[in-house]
Amino acid sequence: MSDSANQPPGSGLPTAQRGLAAAAAIMVITTFVSRIIGMVRMMVLTHVFGSSGEINAFFQALTVPDLMYFLLSGGALRTGFVPVFTEYLTRGQESRAWRTFSTTLWALLVFGTVAVGLAMVFARELTMLVAPGWVGEHPELLDPCVRMMRLLFPAQVFFVVGGLLQGALNARKHFLWPGLASVIYNCSIIIGAVAAPWLVISENTQRVAQGLPAVSGVTYVALFMLAGALLGNVLVQIPPLRAVGAKLECVWDLRDEGLRRVLKLALPVIFGLAIGEINWMVVRVLCTHFEGGPVILEAANRLWKLPSGIFAAGIAIAIFPNLAESYTRGDDKAFVRDFSFGMRNTLFLMVPASLALGAVRLPIVRLLYEHGEFSPQASPQVADVLLWLVPSMIAMGITYIGARGLYARQRMYEAVAAGVLSIILCLATAFPLMHVAGLPGLSMANTIGCIANAIGLMWILRRLAGPLDGRRIVAAQLRCLPANAFLVLSGLLLVPVVERFLGTQGVLAKSAAVLIPLGVGTVGFLALATVCRVEELRSAFRMVTRRGRGPSAHVPSLDS
Repeated sequence: MSDSANQPPGSGLPTAQRGLAAAAAIMVITTFVSRIIGMVRMMVLTHVFGSSGEINAFFQALTVPDLMYFLLSGGALRTGFVPVFTEYLTRGQESRAWRTFSTTLWALLVFGTVAVGLAMVFARELTMLVAPGWVGEHPELLDPCVRMMRLLFPAQVFFVVGGLLQGALNARKHFLWPGLASVIYNCSIIIGAVAAPWLVISENTQRVAQGLPAVSGVTYVALFMLAGALLGNVLVQIPPLRAVGAKLECVWDLRDEGLRRVLKLALPVIFGLAIGEINWMVVRVLCTHFEGGPVILEAANRLWKLPSGIFAAGIAIAIFPNLAESYTRGDDKAFVRDFSFGMRNTLFLMVPASLALGAVRLPIVRLLYEHGEFSPQASPQVADVLLWLVPSMIAMGITYIGARGLYARQRMYEAVAAGVLSIILCLATAFPLMHVAGLPGLSMANTIGCIANAIGLMWILRRLAGPLDGRRIVAAQLRCLPANAFLVLSGLLLVPVVERFLGTQGVLAKSAAVLIPLGVGTVGFLALATVCRVEELRSAFRMVTRRGRGPSAHVPSLDS
């Protein structure tokens, strides 16, 4: 029987996808809030600390902890844990599922603590590795970078534990509190940045009186970052876990079958999901050869990851348990249906967002960053870097969904093969492009790696799973072409007109240069998408408004 046979009268989506849409809505909304707050975090940091000096050391100090986050926790751990945990629950082996949860938690806690401890000991050597440009040109930034790196490393222990807690909640079809973890984390950093000037004045007054060296404000930001990691990733996840009947056992068993299966799946996933971060790490290391490079790249980083972080990540996390469950049951039809749903809606949301960001990039950078201590001369540099990252935004969205399709089928090593090609291409092109085009050349190299990864993942998945509803996915994007073209033209044509009449100075002029082109473009986009009968306009609207809530006839509801 078709899905439409089970569809309530007047419903716009098959019932099998309405629960999926509700779950995706939760992840899209919470991820959207998190990314927006993350953008506010960057705005506050640049407003308070500017684009030169120790703020560069702060951002560069995040390079290794960020990579460690992807390696030890983040999506890799969750993606390796969810299929095994879900399989036990699906088969009614709940006690075995929670035993695997317990053994995995204790093992990760011990090994994660050891890894973090070693990283803190060798923080100076790591700093020399990730900031080669400062060794001869800006040696005064090396010591602050070492100090802040040591402060930030312990947060990875909280991310390790939190990643497992959130994975267990995701497997039980709970998404709200895991989605809010990064919101709480970013809010804590914002509070630290705002409070830093007053705190540093108070403490330095006492330290100077005692003959001690003064501390910088960014040190307090690092401390608030540590507190936010504990609160958002661990403490707030415990009550909802208890509500779903979580059972934490005091057990140490490295031979546990579930733990071994989790590690077997997670190890290649660790590399696969960290591909984008490894490519970006190459860019971050080389950016120290340019004045203010870390701040410029981080400002662009917050923007270029916005579309994939909001839409693709949220949808990918939401569909992953369903893909894993469909594969476990051998239901290929359901697997392809949910994969197609995720890819079509991801592209529908991400492509226009990425194109709009590229078309209005300079006014957006001016509005968000050009205030306080941030240098106006840095805005065009951020915009130039951002321009060459637009294709990688779309490629990252495809990667999120394609990788989850392979991981749900427990084919992790195939994803690694695509990732290796991506890193090789990024490394091979980064050095020549850097010398030819400067910082934008590094963003070009990152984009080349991202596109290669997306193409490789989709090619491998199709060979393994067969047809992936590709005609429907391509047809959906073809129907969106007029709407996307109107959106881009609105940005390219209206920005010069607005700036000619209002200029580029002041909040009103900066806001108008962003809001008028994007407003006109969005209205035209929605109108043309409606006229062209773009199916994803309806499902995306239901995700955002959560009108897709409801039980599913074929797929368990993903509602929180």
